Amino acid sequence: MSTAPSRRLIDLAAHACAPGADIRDFFLVPVDPVVLAVHGAASVVREALDSGRTAHTAADAARIAGTLQTLVLVQQSDTGPCRRWVVDGWCLLRAGAAGADLRGAPLRGAALQAARLGSADLSEADLTGADLEKADLSHTNLTGADLTAACLFSASLQGADLTESALCRADLRHADLRDSTCVRTALRGADLLDAFLGNLDVSTAFTAGVDVDRADFLNGRVVSER
Repeated sequence: MSTAPSRRLIDLAAHACAPGADIRDFFLVPVDPVVLAVHGAASVVREALDSGRTAHTAADAARIAGTLQTLVLVQQSDTGPCRRWVVDGWCLLRAGAAGADLRGAPLRGAALQAARLGSADLSEADLTGADLEKADLSHTNLTGADLTAACLFSASLQGADLTESALCRADLRHADLRDSTCVRTALRGADLLDAFLGNLDVSTAFTAGVDVDRADFLNGRVVSER
């Protein structure tokens, strides 16, 4: 039986800001950057503690703020919060989130160019309009993820699980999709110019409006206008 990746969002942030510290002393506050600028980190953290709106996982952040763009990492002591760091969530993920637990992550419009996300769990993540140009998404779990209109130019999706994910109007030019799983994957309107598909089987995918002849090395089965 497979297990969920052990590296949560809190693990990534704490390791980046306070390597070696006890992870149990930390929590995250996802926040709108405008709210943070107006009220300041101390006020934002106090309000989050009073309302119980603190996060440890990407799914927590989705429920609280609907974005990972700006995070406040808080280290607490017996007397309350003692240290705070404002974290750029996009930079945090670009720096290296391979194997991370990012299930349900709110990443709409995220700037994740060249992000190292190999083997991460991004199932049910919202990546609508995200910029993933040249990102490493190899062997990533993208089951049920929404990548509508995402830029995946030259991205590696080799071995990724795209079951029931949405890639409608996605830019997949020069993307590597070898050995990926595309069961009931929505590819309507996606651009596959020079995408490397190998023996990819898209016979159960929804491919209306996709010109598969633009892809390279297409040896798999295709159902058109599905």
